[in-house]
Amino acid sequence: MTAPTAVLRTLPALDPAAWAPSVAAAWSATAAVTSVYAAPAAAAPPAVAPGGPAEVFARAARHGDAHVVKLADAVLDAHAATGDDRVLAAAGYAGQLI
Repeated sequence: MTAPTAVLRTLPALDPAAWAPSVAAAWSATAAVTSVYAAPAAAAPPAVAPGGPAEVFARAARHGDAHVVKLADAVLDAHAATGDDRVLAAAGYAGQLI
């Protein structure tokens, strides 16, 4: 999930002809990693304590792993775009896995 966010942040610096291939490559990489690490369909993800956007990022910062922090950043973008509180749990779940 962090690769598409990174590409979106760099689009203004890229030649517009590179936008679509860059986003496609980022989403392909994300899909590949997700398919390897995703829990089996029957497995329930671990419980994550609820929290608003500020708490989600504070937890990621306390965790300290760069990947957890980058995912929290991407999660907060997704939450801001959708308002779906369920996406906030992804950052906490990543923190438990890493």
